[in-house]
Amino acid sequence: MKERINTGQFIKDTAKKLGFDGCGIASPKVLEKDIAYYNKWISDRKHGNIAYLEKNISQKADPTKILKNTKSVIALVQSYNPDVKQNTEAHYKIAKYALGNDYHVVMKNKANLLIATLQKKIKNAEFKVFVDSNSILEKAWAARCGLGWIGKNTLLINKELGSYVFICIILTDLDLNYDELHEDHCGNCNACMVTCPANAIESPHQLNASKCLAYLTIEDKSTEVAEGKGKTKGWIYGCDICQDICPWNNVIPATTETGFVPNPALLKLTKKDFLNLDEKTFEKLFKNSAIKRIGFAKLKSNIEKA
Repeated sequence: MKERINTGQFIKDTAKKLGFDGCGIASPKVLEKDIAYYNKWISDRKHGNIAYLEKNISQKADPTKILKNTKSVIALVQSYNPDVKQNTEAHYKIAKYALGNDYHVVMKNKANLLIATLQKKIKNAEFKVFVDSNSILEKAWAARCGLGWIGKNTLLINKELGSYVFICIILTDLDLNYDELHEDHCGNCNACMVTCPANAIESPHQLNASKCLAYLTIEDKSTEVAEGKGKTKGWIYGCDICQDICPWNNVIPATTETGFVPNPALLKLTKKDFLNLDEKTFEKLFKNSAIKRIGFAKLKSNIEKA
């Protein structure tokens, strides 16, 4: 067994010093209920045509199938809640998480810095990092690590941070103390379900992703303007409707991560700017954004459909 220095507390303290908003630790015990839910969700075709979600299912809830000697699962969360909004003349709406730099890059770089810092103190430990990876059930693990609960809109909700958080999961062979689970604090509130214009949240914790505006604007590969005209309610990349209405997001702090501060040039865009967007401007404006992944043609078609 590796040295206990209180290793778990050392990891949490180091994560806090590096600017993470939360850190929790859980046993790698298989997520039996979560994987049963996931398997039914896939079999019911609630994932639309996102084929990659059908892969690696056997390892999603069992970390030892990824890192054989996993003894602990570490979850990190980082708020991306901005303290500024898009131009009121923008008309077209972009999900808050995409207003800053690509979270895949920012979170992974930050997690790797955490690991490098830990390895100076904890010798010969193994770590494996996941940021929005198809290999693991990240929201479920974050909940298991005591960082919140899964809301009725299927997003992780944290009492202090709300749901505007990115998640990073780290598997390790370190034997650590585990955190306690949080209770579900959604209660009788159905605001997210009632407000969703696409009725994508069909019942509590049951998201039909193929109806979701985020799916239509990101994962759906169609660029035919006539198809789906007006369905996205002005959203051209992602959607925040079910989060904006959530009471747990009423009073939450703005992000302290500079990488997630919205791009000022993006915030200034007007409706006319979006309509006149060309490929050269797209490449320049979104070079560091998650929006770049869908490409110019898809974004342009989203604008024309909205």
